[in-house]
Amino acid sequence: MSKYMYAVILFFSLNSDAQTFSGTGGLIPDAGPAVYFTLNISSLPVVPLNHTFGLVQVCIHINHTYDGDLEAKLIAPDGTVVSLFTNIGGGGANFTGTCFDSSSSSLPLGGSTPPFTGTFLPEGCLGNINNGQNGNGVWTLMVKDDAASDTGSVIDWQLTFGSNAPTPLVISSDIPLVVLNTNGQTILDGTRIFSKMKIIDNGLGSVNHSTDPGNVFDGNIDISIRGASSASYPQKSYVLTTYRSDTSADSNVVVFGMPSEHDWILLSGYNDKSFIRNTLMFTLFNSMGHYATRTRHCEVMLNGEYVGVYIFVEKIKRDANRVNISKLRRSDTTGDQLTGGYIIEHNFPIPGWTTHYAPDSCNTRFYEFKYNYPSFDSIQPQQDMYIQHVIDTLENRLYGTSPIDTTWGYRPKINTSSFVDYLLCNEMSWNNDGFKKSMFFHKNKDSHDPTLHAGPIWDFDWSLKRMPWTPPDYSGWMYTEDPCNGDVLFLPWWKIMMSDTIFQNEVRCHWEYFRQHSFHTDSINRYIDSMALILNQAQQRHFTRWTILGINVGTPEAPPFSLSYQEEIDTLKSITQKRMLWMDANLPGHCYNPYNPNPVTSAIAIQNTNTNMLKCSPNPVVNTFNISYKGDGPTTLKIYSYLGQLIQFQRISSTSFDLPVDCSTWSSGIYLVSLQQVNGEQSFIKVIKE
Repeated sequence: MSKYMYAVILFFSLNSDAQTFSGTGGLIPDAGPAVYFTLNISSLPVVPLNHTFGLVQVCIHINHTYDGDLEAKLIAPDGTVVSLFTNIGGGGANFTGTCFDSSSSSLPLGGSTPPFTGTFLPEGCLGNINNGQNGNGVWTLMVKDDAASDTGSVIDWQLTFGSNAPTPLVISSDIPLVVLNTNGQTILDGTRIFSKMKIIDNGLGSVNHSTDPGNVFDGNIDISIRGASSASYPQKSYVLTTYRSDTSADSNVVVFGMPSEHDWILLSGYNDKSFIRNTLMFTLFNSMGHYATRTRHCEVMLNGEYVGVYIFVEKIKRDANRVNISKLRRSDTTGDQLTGGYIIEHNFPIPGWTTHYAPDSCNTRFYEFKYNYPSFDSIQPQQDMYIQHVIDTLENRLYGTSPIDTTWGYRPKINTSSFVDYLLCNEMSWNNDGFKKSMFFHKNKDSHDPTLHAGPIWDFDWSLKRMPWTPPDYSGWMYTEDPCNGDVLFLPWWKIMMSDTIFQNEVRCHWEYFRQHSFHTDSINRYIDSMALILNQAQQRHFTRWTILGINVGTPEAPPFSLSYQEEIDTLKSITQKRMLWMDANLPGHCYNPYNPNPVTSAIAIQNTNTNMLKCSPNPVVNTFNISYKGDGPTTLKIYSYLGQLIQFQRISSTSFDLPVDCSTWSSGIYLVSLQQVNGEQSFIKVIKE
């Protein structure tokens, strides 16, 4: 027989005869580990699996009393993994006659109800298996029970091979693509694995294909699952580090125009169906003059499977372009070198420490902090003692008998603006998590700034949502929550601060200013609408992969649930507006001195103040000038450039002083000398440098 005739006969045999193979099952262990059921196939034609002939359908029969506990994956002989379903069906029971076919017109199982009888799209792409491999070999069905209390078993399962088979997935997107390849490894929680990553961004208005070369990054990374509650979601979040080609040392890279660094996070869009809550709040906090992580929306493919919309973000860490505080070396154990910089979190305590204070209503639970920078592994004993002393001192003042005393109260120990703006962002977003966990604080060296700063802000997946416990009129303050009402204690610092009229007034002034600027309803709506437009195509793929519109996942939201992406966007805008209107009417305090975040701009708009108390001479100045002050108590001196950059910071304990200032290296222009007394009163003088 000629080779031509053999090829014709083979073609017609492959396109006319489907072949089905059945595998056996067994018990599914309650709450894991994963169980693997194998099927050895040896009678397929010895041809590559592809569109002409390949895997077309997978069917399963599982008896289980709680389908939402289960996840299932198919593993091909060459190790290719395709996800069939993940934690779908809630408390419903069984998968009976459930088949997965990439040509199905039905959505994945999330769009149906148990026992899921019929043909559905798999979560992954069966076509990834038809990649040219030999179909003869060991096939594996992996099933895992992710939660306790319900049991079940796989009864049997089938694989069908035939013509017109699906082909490997190629994604085309109008937003950047991140393509991850773990070389068959499972990404773990807490243990990093070495993998490959490429990032594709062909520019605004261009299409990015998952087969394109990585033109933003193409190289090695290590990666692990991140988050606490979010680690249980089917769409995981990840923390990753970029590496040199040999993986021997981390490598700083510029990603999406963000400053060069090597530590990054991929935030999942599973618990925020708008994909905008985090980026909105980070943008707002940044508009208030504070560092917030830079972000970029993207779509992600993992080992050939599409896993949805993500946010590529900077990891919070010490860096000149992130949390800009001094580097703390292991040898920095005395003097000013010991005093900074530090980043700490109020969060789950491991690894960390507990303070000396516990709430009265649950007095066996103590406030808990953890180390971020330096890390638990690298912080020295003297540094550990120092940063704990900083928190102890602040808490002693807050919980003591005179918390709002101008000298011995909390105020000299904090950067007030950062605490004010931290409160406003978390209150405006209805985010009670912002007062108990994912709370960051940082401190620089005393010579640069001796105060504790609140922020950066983080984690707004649970914010701006209607929940069973939130009032229908969008009322209530998050900072007043009973400390004992959470899995982590609510930190009552802001409740004490808000009993201080001076702090209240600053909060009110900041709010009134930003409501006319970045917090204006029109400004926020424009931002939300612009991001929704950018994400319009990507969200369609995301909600085909994760069929969660119209149902409650992640955050325990109250109905009604958004049935479309546009409805989710409209709901986000509505909640934001109603919450801000409630704050407009109910925020305490009075704004006697309107706030301007740029002190130079503010000072230029007004005349020099309290010139009988504060004098600068000569003015204009060439090389040096003298600051003379006669006041009623200790002061804080700040000198700003005309761009608003802080040039000099100094706390002065005496009630009067003469201070020489060397300005010989300053550029020509207008500078602002600001003195603030502990009672909040400020004095300004403009100095002209020639």
